[in-house]
Amino acid sequence: MLAQHKKKKTKTSAIAQLFDTYKFADYKEHVIDLLQRVCTASVRVMEIIQQMPDTVEHQGEKS
Repeated sequence: MLAQHKKKKTKTSAIAQLFDTYKFADYKEHVIDLLQRVCTASVRVMEIIQQMPDTVEHQGEKS
């Protein structure tokens, strides 16, 4: 599955030079910051959900 996401090399070097300019190292700090924000938001949402009263009966539950 991870093989799908590997960087593919083009056969034409001119195409590679013109369009293959992305380097993860250039965006590493930004990606890490975004991941931290997503994790923080996820944890906060779970905290809020746990504080909510369980007043709504869940469909499909048997009493």
